[in-house]
Amino acid sequence: MPDINEDNGERRRLMHRRSVECQGYLRHDGLWEVEARLVDTKPFTQRDRYRGLLQPGDPVHDITLRLAIDDRMTIIEAETTMRATPYPTCIEVEPILQRLVGERIGKGWRELVRQKIGRLETCTHLAELLGPAVTALFQTMSCGKTPEHRDSLDGQRSAGERPFFIGGCHSWRTDGPIVAEMFPQFATKPAAND
Repeated sequence: MPDINEDNGERRRLMHRRSVECQGYLRHDGLWEVEARLVDTKPFTQRDRYRGLLQPGDPVHDITLRLAIDDRMTIIEAETTMRATPYPTCIEVEPILQRLVGERIGKGWRELVRQKIGRLETCTHLAELLGPAVTALFQTMSCGKTPEHRDSLDGQRSAGERPFFIGGCHSWRTDGPIVAEMFPQFATKPAAND
């Protein structure tokens, strides 16, 4: 298999490009904010039933969501902007994220979203964009409100409550070396091999 970055176009043809970009902010009012944008494009001309001829690079989808949360991860503001969609009915779901205002991001988040927003009430791409947006929020908050010269875990180490990320992936498993070293109060013994 060739290196993913070493393709000159002879072995495969680019047919679609999806770009997801997230930017996190600390606002002047103390709220945390994330903007997440999904853009789908094609590298060739195509006919769109509702928008006419799309040139290479014209967006098939251009969807942005914005969430603002407080320090407890409670959603204070939520909005969607659909700049480009393949169907005129897509924009009807722009207000759907308002249902999440007042909810807290944390354990059970995905299930909460499924309960609040039905699959046929939203756009698949908007629902998918919530994942990287929320992950970007965690990264945005990771160094606190005065981040210069701080380790992103400084504020978490002395916390009496187990940080949300422990038990969330391979490196942060409770029986692993990272948790044992950095958060021994939450470490568990590795399972015995049978």
